[in-house]
Amino acid sequence: MLNLFVTYFVSQQNETQQKAIDDFLATQKQTPQIVSTFTEVLENRRPSKWSQLQKAIACCKEKNATLVIAELGTLTSKESFVNILLTAGINFYCCDQPFVNQDILDALYKHSQVQKKVHSRLIREGLGKTSAKSGNPNAAEVIGKVNKPKIDAAIVFAFLLQPIVAHYKQQGYSQRQMVKSLNEEGFTAPEGGKWVLSQLQKVLDRVKINEVVMQIKPIIESLLESNFTIGNIAEELNKQQIPALKKAHWDENQINKILTRLEQIKDIENINKFVLTLLPVIHEFKSRNYSAKQMLQHFEKHDIAINSAVCN
Repeated sequence: MLNLFVTYFVSQQNETQQKAIDDFLATQKQTPQIVSTFTEVLENRRPSKWSQLQKAIACCKEKNATLVIAELGTLTSKESFVNILLTAGINFYCCDQPFVNQDILDALYKHSQVQKKVHSRLIREGLGKTSAKSGNPNAAEVIGKVNKPKIDAAIVFAFLLQPIVAHYKQQGYSQRQMVKSLNEEGFTAPEGGKWVLSQLQKVLDRVKINEVVMQIKPIIESLLESNFTIGNIAEELNKQQIPALKKAHWDENQINKILTRLEQIKDIENINKFVLTLLPVIHEFKSRNYSAKQMLQHFEKHDIAINSAVCN
């Protein structure tokens, strides 16, 4: 009598995971047979459908086979993954965590959720203590100002990449194909070097927010002028059937994200206008061989606040 198994890999089917499967099969007293193999390729950072897992489970039910998971790893923290496996009603074995059964899997998931909450609380408390020790009660605000140039640059980069992304989507490219094409066509990643999938996904999120903001900007500004609250704005966008960012409907969190990006874009536009207005003056100063110090003195004399870096 054959022992029937369905093997399941996540992300990739590498030698280490395959060896773990082989070692497990070697321990079987009855002759083992793999009836099918499924590999889950994670295109998104937070998968929710787990299509290959569901196909593997269906195969197990059809063949009365045991599901062998090559590497469970940290998947115990993924709610959708755990729920699918717990409600499947099949036997499963995890090569890297052989002690895991349905009860333990459920317990591990609940434990990971508690740990996330504790971790989040500790970070908040740590930031509070750090601010107190540094004598700076506005540490978060200071950090935000320091990070602002980097954030602004990332937003502008997303605008620049937007038409390229649109072209790739028209061609039906997957995210991995986009990464491959960007590298082959010589487009450097946001911080230089080659693209990787995680970098592209972050940029795609920014592109998406930029697109939505520019599309609904007139509506948002009109609603704000009418003194609509955040909740009222969400209700109005849902009423007008305007697609939300990621969820099915607009909520206050998404509206706050849109308003933040709208302010960021306005800041970038204002900075660009200021620089474009100032450049001819700086060029004129340079033609007269003014030093950076002389330029700054001229601006200070006319009560124009400017950073010395602009004159260098």
